[in-house]
Amino acid sequence: MFVGRNFLKKKKKLIVTIIYDYLLNQCECLDVEDFCRLYILLGISEFLLPNRNGTVFVSLFKIVDDLTSLVKNNWGGVVYEYLVSSLCSASVVLNKQLHRKHFHVVGCVYLLQVIHSNLLFPTFYVIAFCFVL
Repeated sequence: MFVGRNFLKKKKKLIVTIIYDYLLNQCECLDVEDFCRLYILLGISEFLLPNRNGTVFVSLFKIVDDLTSLVKNNWGGVVYEYLVSSLCSASVVLNKQLHRKHFHVVGCVYLLQVIHSNLLFPTFYVIAFCFVL
């Protein structure tokens, strides 16, 4: 059984700082695959699917359990849907509460920069892609 599941038994809410501390303090005791699983779990939780309170989605444990099946997931679609869902929720809140001046977006906001840059400079990405090939 994946060592990360032990976190779920101890706490109802798993925060990324607990995993960071565990990796820093227990890295000598972990085998390589479990260390990789936890590190990938952190990458997904911190970069691709971040949220304001730093919690880790429990469903991610099942995904990182099988390292070979990670490539089968549509990560771009998941990240995009998570970000768009957050933006839609923020839009609804801002429309209902006109006195609100700010909102918090969860998700990979770096994706907004990529989309924005692609809209401003579409030929740059085509040229850069051709150089890579």
